[in-house]
Amino acid sequence: MWVVGDGKLGQLVAQTLAITGCDLLVIRRHKDKIANLTARGIKTGFTDAVKDRAFDISFDISVDCTGNPSGLELARRGLRSRGTLVLKSTYAGNLSLDASSLVVDEITMIGSRCGYFPPALELLAEEKVDVKPLLIQARYPLTAGIEAFDKAPTKGVLKVLLEVDS
Repeated sequence: MWVVGDGKLGQLVAQTLAITGCDLLVIRRHKDKIANLTARGIKTGFTDAVKDRAFDISFDISVDCTGNPSGLELARRGLRSRGTLVLKSTYAGNLSLDASSLVVDEITMIGSRCGYFPPALELLAEEKVDVKPLLIQARYPLTAGIEAFDKAPTKGVLKVLLEVDS
C-alpha cells in the first residue's frame, strides 16, 4: 500500500495505516516534512523516483492525500491492475483523469472524506497517532497577515495561524 502526499493529511493517513501492520510507503516531495514518519518506522520515497509503469513493485491500494491533480495521477500510476485508488483529497474545481486507464486496468475508485470519530479519538488518546509535529508552527497577528502568507509556503512548514488581535 502507498500514500501519496507528505502534508498533514498524508501524515495522519500514513500513521493510521501503519498501525495495521501493512507494508506501507509514503511518496513525498519534501525532505523536511517526514521526520515524524521515519521516527515511526514508516518508509518514504520521493516523487521523482516514481516513473510511469517503471516500478519494480506496484501496489494493491493507493491513497491520494495531495489535493492536486498531479498527485492523483501519481497515485494512479502506482497501482497494479484491479487495484483500489482511494481519493482522500478534495480538489478545487474540475479534475481531469484518464478514464480509459481506469477501465483497462479495472481500477476501483473510492472517495473518502471523513471517518468515524470515536476510533480516531481513541487512537489520539492512546498516542498511536502523533499529531504534535503537525501542529501550528508559527503564529502571526492579523496586522502581520502578509508576513504570515510569506511564511506558509516555506519548506517544512505545515501550519501557520493568523490570529485576530485582541
